[in-house]
Amino acid sequence: MPSSTHTPLSSWQFGGRLRQYQADVLAEVGVDTAVGLDGGRSLHIVAPPGSGKTLLGLLLAARRGRRAVVLAPTVTIREQWARQAVALAPHPKAVSEDPQRLGDLTALTYQSLSVLDTAHPFAALARARWIDELESDGRSAENANTWLDELASAHAAAYRSGITRRSRTLRRQLIREDPDVLATALHPNALALIDRLVTHGVETIVLDECHHLLDHWALVVATLAARIRAAGREPLLIGLTATLPSPDDADEYDNYTSLLGEVDHEVPVPAVVREGNLAPFRDLVRFTEPTAEELLFLNAHAEGLTVLLRHTFAGDTGVGFLLDALQPQPAPQPQPAPQPAPVSPGARGDLEPPAPPPRGEETDARLAAAFAADFAGAEAAAAMLSAVAPQDPLVAHLPDVARRPPTTDESLRLLARFALDRLLPDPTAAPRWERIRRTLADFGFALTDRGVRRTRDPVDTMLASSLAKDYAACDILRIERSALGDDRLRALIATDYAEHGNTQGGLVGTAGALRTFAVISADASTAGLRSLLVTGSRTRVATRDADMLMRALTDLLGVPVAAAPLVDSPQVSEVHAPGVASASLVRAASVLLTRGDLHVVVGTRGLFGEGWDCPAVNTLIDLTAVATASATQQLRGRTLRLDPAWSQKVAHNWTVTAMLPPGFALSAAPDLARLHRKHARLWGLEVDDPSRVVRGITGALSSTRREGLRSGLSAAHLNDLLVIPARSATRNEWRIGQPYADAEGVSTLVARRRSTPVFRTSVVSSRALGGALGALVAAAVGVSGLAWTVIEPSAAVGVDALVLAAAVWFGVPVWTSWRDARVLRTGGAESYRRIGAVVWNALRAAGRVADGPATVRAETGSAPPPGDPRDAPALAVLDAISVWVTDAALPDQRTFADALGELFGPVRTPRFLLETGRGGRSWLVRTVLRGHGPAHFLAVPTAIGRRRADAETFARAWNREVGPVLLHAMDDPARLAVLARARRAGGGAPSGLRDAVRDDVVSAVVVREEWR
Repeated sequence: MPSSTHTPLSSWQFGGRLRQYQADVLAEVGVDTAVGLDGGRSLHIVAPPGSGKTLLGLLLAARRGRRAVVLAPTVTIREQWARQAVALAPHPKAVSEDPQRLGDLTALTYQSLSVLDTAHPFAALARARWIDELESDGRSAENANTWLDELASAHAAAYRSGITRRSRTLRRQLIREDPDVLATALHPNALALIDRLVTHGVETIVLDECHHLLDHWALVVATLAARIRAAGREPLLIGLTATLPSPDDADEYDNYTSLLGEVDHEVPVPAVVREGNLAPFRDLVRFTEPTAEELLFLNAHAEGLTVLLRHTFAGDTGVGFLLDALQPQPAPQPQPAPQPAPVSPGARGDLEPPAPPPRGEETDARLAAAFAADFAGAEAAAAMLSAVAPQDPLVAHLPDVARRPPTTDESLRLLARFALDRLLPDPTAAPRWERIRRTLADFGFALTDRGVRRTRDPVDTMLASSLAKDYAACDILRIERSALGDDRLRALIATDYAEHGNTQGGLVGTAGALRTFAVISADASTAGLRSLLVTGSRTRVATRDADMLMRALTDLLGVPVAAAPLVDSPQVSEVHAPGVASASLVRAASVLLTRGDLHVVVGTRGLFGEGWDCPAVNTLIDLTAVATASATQQLRGRTLRLDPAWSQKVAHNWTVTAMLPPGFALSAAPDLARLHRKHARLWGLEVDDPSRVVRGITGALSSTRREGLRSGLSAAHLNDLLVIPARSATRNEWRIGQPYADAEGVSTLVARRRSTPVFRTSVVSSRALGGALGALVAAAVGVSGLAWTVIEPSAAVGVDALVLAAAVWFGVPVWTSWRDARVLRTGGAESYRRIGAVVWNALRAAGRVADGPATVRAETGSAPPPGDPRDAPALAVLDAISVWVTDAALPDQRTFADALGELFGPVRTPRFLLETGRGGRSWLVRTVLRGHGPAHFLAVPTAIGRRRADAETFARAWNREVGPVLLHAMDDPARLAVLARARRAGGGAPSGLRDAVRDDVVSAVVVREEWR
């Protein structure tokens, strides 16, 4: 066994100049002091694609000096590591990609270490767990084994399902087990390779794209590290990734963090762009609507749902169900048994006429109780009642935001609740139960006696896979071709799959890369653009380009390559390259794009979404349905490499989003929700103010287009509102080479219609306060003059002093209250700055943020609609007001932004409410304000309203700094009526934007992260 003091990598040298952020990483992280969560040694570095992670990993390994293994997710990435390592090593033989001939640094794929033993490697462990479960239910081990044998023989499908389900659980949980347990599932060849690495003296494990370490790959790496420790040496794990995995799956995320711990250093994308090491870029969105044939399919679904809803909820039974949901009866009190009353002849003693619905405050209190118990269910019931029984007296008491047609999702969940509560207990209602169950299944919900759960949604599938997206890709190519010309355009079109069908019907044929390529090859706007399709099993070209591209591929691949037109699509030809793997074809596509022999490559995210390195690509068209942070950022990274052939390169990253047309019978926006999730962690220039570098949807959609979504504009109108700046302008806006502060901040962006008051304190109230002040001053002057003329001068002095004192006593609080009441009427940044300061100080007093020096700031920017305003008459010119806090830690900034979002957002179920335009710091102000003007309510942020004392401090500060306000505690049933009024008034959205809809479409309040 090699000596642990042997350091063959310490002689490796880098002769170039490090980028500033690379030098920062090497200066800030140390290989000798790295400590992971489990006590092991690890380094965890996040840096965007193209930022030089490979060089960083090699230099960190060289600093450690010990022999190293690099694990990469694909062969292409493995080869990149080997090539760069050879450039640093004193001799090429020090680097190896051969698991049979290990070098001082060996580059391998994760798959080479994690080959499992069988098709069901965890089957034995899963069966053992199943037996344990049966034993815990009272069976003996022998009886449990016998029962499983009989199940496997009599119902093989049920047995396989049980084994598969438990195997998945075991794969995610084995990180907590002894590593030797995992070894039982590994193939002997994988175990032999692990043992060779340990014997060879490997002590450094470099994990490229380490966000993949979520399942058994993490477990295999843990096994390798454990065996190195067992050999008496301490391994160092160096994790490199462009993005962190999602913590949605707790088990998988635990596997990841248990290996690498928290992030030691993160290089933000904007820093790499500013230094000129990545290409500047802009995110763009193209909207589209399903084709006519797809809409027919969705219309059939919509008509079936409409008929079912009408039959279910329009009748007395359905309306009664909705009323019961919105007006829950109080718990019955024990009563003495009633004495039977005499029944007059002919009377129906068994039935009593229904009691009229409760009125006024009692109605509001029950309505608020329904929302407090189940906000989503009550909102859905309110929307449905407004649609099927608009004349019902209860509709007048409903919140404004609920007096609308229900969304498709709300309708489906109401159907499920109705079926469970009213139909399932009634044996005679079995046919209706079955009809609703089938309808819900058509919309992606499974209804059982345990409730309803979401399954595969054909509406979502239709929008995600719409043929219209392929046509949109052609439109984008036409736009980019017009701007760049054929000599410059280099585009990648990424899909999820090569071919994807919808088992529930509705799709026109099949979606995926094959269909997309066929559309592009046949579209007139792309004629003359040479394109190539590469998937794991198919390679295709447009028939018109076959001769030229076959010659080029033959030269590159070194084998005869031929193409033959498809029988059903003669404009497309299938490429035949015997013995050539997809990795070689991917590399060939890179070369052809770089040389200009190709303009467009169409492929799957699996091949081109990670590790593919083609600096010439300057346009990405994202047709995928993936929305995770890791996959989205990896895909965007394909366009960010610097192009040696175009020093002024600027990349355009397009997201294609499908939406239903305005007025369509269905109300669903799954692709719009996916658009927001895709951009949630992406950096970019803010559309409205390109001087800001932001993370989130504001980097892809202007406030005008977001308002257009909220207003229900069509996809065509939204596309007309898109203004694409010249690439040269985008490059200038990135300010490449200028100094920057490597700091991230969080601000809240409030969209407000220009010249609209923020929170209304009525004109009557303002005039009343001003009149009261004027009357006091007039009275003081009049009495003073009378005293000078009628009374002795000595007495007049005393009376005058008394009157002046009274004027001050009454006038000062009236003046300050009147002034504060008008602050929010004037609007603008100062109003929001004062509100933000009150919120920040309340958070600090409540101990929710650090008690240190910090300043709340606000500024106003405007976003006039581009183009002809007649194209979008529903849009209003907006003021975009940013509110943020300086000199505060990033987590505290996020806490502050979340609190502002609650304050300005719709009222849901807060513990405390503020009622603005009421109250005041003196009895005169409270008296004058009482009963004047419309009430407006704000939810006290959760972080402030957890304790009554904190909420009261917050209200007092608001009274002092912002204006008159009353605090309502929602801890008494009598107060629930106030909560209903608050919701009915539209909640906390700024006046003029009270009809803001769900966040998955657009919101008046946007929390954005900024990089400076």
